[in-house]
Amino acid sequence: MSKIEKALKRAREERVEANGTQRRPARTGDAAPQEAAEARKPEYRRTQVQEASDAHMERNRLLTDGSAQHIRDAFNVLRANLLHTTRKERLNTIMVTSPRRGEGKTIVATNLAMAIARDARQTALLVDTNLRWPGIASTLGVCRDQQAGLEDYLIGEMELPELMVNPGIDKLVVLPACQATIESSDLISSPRMQKMVRECKNRYPDRYVIFDCPHVLDMPDALVFSAYVDGIILVVEEGRTSQADIRATLEMLGSANILGVVLNKHVTR
Repeated sequence: MSKIEKALKRAREERVEANGTQRRPARTGDAAPQEAAEARKPEYRRTQVQEASDAHMERNRLLTDGSAQHIRDAFNVLRANLLHTTRKERLNTIMVTSPRRGEGKTIVATNLAMAIARDARQTALLVDTNLRWPGIASTLGVCRDQQAGLEDYLIGEMELPELMVNPGIDKLVVLPACQATIESSDLISSPRMQKMVRECKNRYPDRYVIFDCPHVLDMPDALVFSAYVDGIILVVEEGRTSQADIRATLEMLGSANILGVVLNKHVTR
């Protein structure tokens, strides 16, 4: 057993002791692929359905029916630009990252995935590949009982369909990471991670896969992962991200396909 597996096993045992039992995802699953131009609403057979609360989502600045129109418009514009740039060539695996931690990439990635799922022709899969600081499950308010996540697939204990969650949003599926690990770089560079990206890219023709990735500066995870995806969206925070950090990030990403930059927390004047 590798040191990664041992570390995850220890954390899992502690989690079982704290909760009494360890809950595994129900073996429920993905919808059949759609060939039509308009993506139909999936019927989930193996994917769990855990409805996210609007109140919880609003507290975390996620899109709901009650969101301000200018916020909805901003993500609709981001979606339109992304689809226009990528749809023809089927560049459907998109990594969302930022120069440093805490600049809003998880919220941007989640809202972008929800916006894509609302497009008539697309479905969306949101994957938490920030294995050191996973945040999608808590941001959406799903997987509250700390069940298995992407890390269990990466060490070979579970398969992808067992880990998928629908948060009650049509045509959106989430692959969460539920257990933080300091060995994230080894997992990111593993053959199973690369296999996961390929499988997610090719499984459904109408699917966009949005990966919430770690930040670029100070750690290698995002740089390694950037080689697996079709394109990158960079999130920067107004009043916080320095021009020096942006330049350093772009330099480190090198020849990667930067699809756009999102200015988070921008105040329109």
